[in-house]
Amino acid sequence: MLTGQAIREHLEGKSTVGIYPLLPDETCWFLAADFDKSAWRQDAAAFLETCRRFGVPASLERSRSGNGGHVWLFFDRPVPAVDARRLGAALLTRTAESRHEIGLDSYDRFFPNQDTMPKGGFGNLIALPLQKGPRKLGNSVFVDEAIEAYPDQWRYLNTVQRIPSDLLPGMIHELVPEGNIVGGWSNLHRMADCR
Repeated sequence: MLTGQAIREHLEGKSTVGIYPLLPDETCWFLAADFDKSAWRQDAAAFLETCRRFGVPASLERSRSGNGGHVWLFFDRPVPAVDARRLGAALLTRTAESRHEIGLDSYDRFFPNQDTMPKGGFGNLIALPLQKGPRKLGNSVFVDEAIEAYPDQWRYLNTVQRIPSDLLPGMIHELVPEGNIVGGWSNLHRMADCR
């Protein structure tokens, strides 16, 4: 159970807290796109640019290792995981279309990794940001477009916009008006998320 004490210990570096994004009713409060490998900065920046272009609020966190990043999309209330992942796949599709000569090789997976709750499991775990150890190294923090940490993480988090759940279907439709996620991302993200 996530308690105030558990969060305090995470922030103080006494423990590391992770969260299972997929709730028992197959909804989620957020979607995080994981980018790794050497091109993560460019790919995450391109993904963020696509988010801006389509009016999707997004935040970039440098990963615990410093060798990757998570782009977080927060919702104002839990939304069906299948819809959150459709939004992410549509954003990847549009990003890939604008960077077809480069690709998005650093994309690894979404959190939640599944549309539905796996039998006997909880889905996949993602470490929460701001754990003291990595934070002291400039990692596990929210960063700007130049990959520089916001000086006041709490102030930044207070400015983060949440995606209104009632606007989610319209956002997906705007990204993929034909109703299908193009560019193979629907299949690619399913294969990546099965790892």
